[in-house]
Amino acid sequence: MNLSRIFFKYFPAPRFVSMPRVGIEITNSSIRYLEINKTLGGSKLGKYGIQDIPGGVLLQEGLSSNKDLQDSLKKIQRANKFQFAEVSIPEENAYLFTTEIPLDSEESIRNHIEYHLEENVPVNVNDAVFDYYIISRDEKSGKGFASVSVVPRQIIDEYIDLFESCGMTPVSFLIENQALSRAIIPEDDKSIFLVVNIGYKKTVLSIVRDGAVQFTSTVSIGGFDFDNAIAKEFNVPAEQAEVVKKQKGYIKNNENNQFFMALINSVSALRDEIQRVYMYWQSYVGKSFGKQAGDTDEEKKIKIILAGKNSAIIGFKEYMAISLKVPVELANVWSNVFSFEKEIPPIEYMESLDYAVVVGLALPKSAD
Repeated sequence: MNLSRIFFKYFPAPRFVSMPRVGIEITNSSIRYLEINKTLGGSKLGKYGIQDIPGGVLLQEGLSSNKDLQDSLKKIQRANKFQFAEVSIPEENAYLFTTEIPLDSEESIRNHIEYHLEENVPVNVNDAVFDYYIISRDEKSGKGFASVSVVPRQIIDEYIDLFESCGMTPVSFLIENQALSRAIIPEDDKSIFLVVNIGYKKTVLSIVRDGAVQFTSTVSIGGFDFDNAIAKEFNVPAEQAEVVKKQKGYIKNNENNQFFMALINSVSALRDEIQRVYMYWQSYVGKSFGKQAGDTDEEKKIKIILAGKNSAIIGFKEYMAISLKVPVELANVWSNVFSFEKEIPPIEYMESLDYAVVVGLALPKSAD
């Protein structure tokens, strides 16, 4: 007889144990959401989906006054009854820098960062919201290095106003590449990763080490460029390019070599940007926080992880691996949620690559 089952039958777990976490990501054209329920048996996938924004939205402009965005977010709230949300901030609306810090109290660290904030980002300290993550320590000197994320307070206020006007309360914010890395990099893996997240109109490149984003760069190449190349090569309207991509791009056979070659110009341009970031970081290893004491050559190697559905196009991963001469792998967005031995998610693998950010947002914190 299982005594624990009897116990929890008559003494249910407190509500906070099973309280779901909901991640919401707003892009220029859609809103993606995903819910993770924390149960006694582990994390379980809850509600998820995507809601188009009919007129689109410029994320640099006022969000709370955009009626199409409001209507789309309200549809999600009404359909799913979400009350609280973990929200992503676009990489282009945030700043990231690394700085030396005293290994003292949290108050001393924050005061030190505040004092040096305006030296590193073009935001007045009174108009900024920031957080930090310690990436290296030198106990002998009493100093360390921290990765600092900064978002203008106006941006945070815009998101708060938007969500509250739609019946939801944001409980936390994460920059999109931080949420992404939280999903796809296994917990406790201290390796160096170059995460390549291919979106519709942009690709975000992030160097992640010790679980923290330490460098980021945005490239104006994405699925939109792939679709235009497909439309031109196969002589179809742009709106049908996505159909062609589904028919040919994700199915491996000898007839689809022409499909990948149609993308070669866009893919090569993206490869050049990835290589630039890769070489920059390689040359940076050994300076300041880039190298940890006792690093081996193996530990200094950079692993490339691809995210975003367009990264699953047949031939893309192989082309990057051969061109860059480094191992390249596709992301597993469920690596920190559950094991496939215990649960098979209902979201198809390729589709899941577009859910990485919201998975990272919805992951339960260790203290939850």
